Amino acid sequence: MKNLIAIFLLGILLLEKNETFAQGIGKGYKKEYSFLSSGNRVADKNFYVATVFTKMPELKKLLSEDKVLNVFFENKKNSIQAHASDTCSWPENLMAEFLINQQDSNMLIATINGLYEREKKLFDQAIDLHLRPSGYYQRFVNDENRVLLAKAMSQYILGINYIINQFGLGKKLRYPRIDSASYVVSSRYYRMALKEMFGFLSEKTDSMNLFFQPSMAVALQLMELNDRDEPARFEPMEKTVNKSAIQRIRSIKFSTYRYASIVIPGNGPELTTTPVSPINKMHCDIAADRFLKGWAPVIIVSGGYCYPFQGPYCEAVEMKKYLINKYNINEAAIIIDPHARHTTTNFRNANRLMIRYGIPINQLSVFITTQGQSKMVTSSVGRTFDTRNLEELGYLPYKNLTRIDRHCVSYYPTLECLHMDPYDPLDP
Repeated sequence: MKNLIAIFLLGILLLEKNETFAQGIGKGYKKEYSFLSSGNRVADKNFYVATVFTKMPELKKLLSEDKVLNVFFENKKNSIQAHASDTCSWPENLMAEFLINQQDSNMLIATINGLYEREKKLFDQAIDLHLRPSGYYQRFVNDENRVLLAKAMSQYILGINYIINQFGLGKKLRYPRIDSASYVVSSRYYRMALKEMFGFLSEKTDSMNLFFQPSMAVALQLMELNDRDEPARFEPMEKTVNKSAIQRIRSIKFSTYRYASIVIPGNGPELTTTPVSPINKMHCDIAADRFLKGWAPVIIVSGGYCYPFQGPYCEAVEMKKYLINKYNINEAAIIIDPHARHTTTNFRNANRLMIRYGIPINQLSVFITTQGQSKMVTSSVGRTFDTRNLEELGYLPYKNLTRIDRHCVSYYPTLECLHMDPYDPLDP
């Protein structure tokens, strides 16, 4: 963890975690933007800058021919091939070369910066046509392109190191109860699986030629090894699980409603035999009451595969079923966010969907839950919810957060919620 923090602080100019945000018109997210695809949604969501580099032929050629980047690439590629046949068997030995230390981090960012100064037009195309309008780097939109690129690269490095530390070395990072490796990493089976992983990856090195690919291949394969494909589940949601709701949104006159949307946070069951926990049923019952009274035209149910650890139920999916079966609420009135894993990301992810699907964020939405959680998110005592959001996300995913009754909290969403999080690889 100290190494992660050191890299995060390698230059205070690279990632200002609590910087003041202002929406720059034309500088950031564009609703009409069409995402590039590498063919791996987990990779695209966690490392979009890498996807953009890969999908722009001229830029890809430039990066693949740089001598400094090539030395870095060859060292990492050779390490994969060496581990396919050497006698290393402990995670610490197998993973060490794929963590990006502070020296390499400084070198990579300096090299990319030098290439930017040399081929500014080419990089500006990547930034202006993809990184900015994607929304994935929304917190950096007020920076000039050179700085935005450096920060995007810093996020790539943070994400790589976080995944390798979490799933390769078994370090307890943010939320070990639900986000940790599926196996004891020092166990005989896992060590054997890691060793076999390098034999598997060594066959793929011939198709690699970019500096970021070896470490990223290791990180992604570690997630695969642990069945942690959560970011890709249900995608593309706009064409599948949320398609009917998006079509309905286009015809809604939101100004006739008190709130733009109702957000229901998940509460995972403790038992694998329970699709919807007792507390989560209360969340849904309270929210259904307000929805049927006409508070808002849309419900967003938010919660992923969280509890119990590696359990079979997605909170959002089960909440949607519950609302339809018990209250006969039209499926087209319910949007699911099947990825959020924490209260902070319940807000963040619901807001992301509002922004991307066209639900107005200049109109209040309402977060509806049980009294304990509504009190927690608005309390000014102890470690507040504001503090938690600033520590974990780096910003507040809401404005004017107000507890309006025992169960309901109104707020305005913020555009910063689109920004991807390198510290949350299961829901970046």
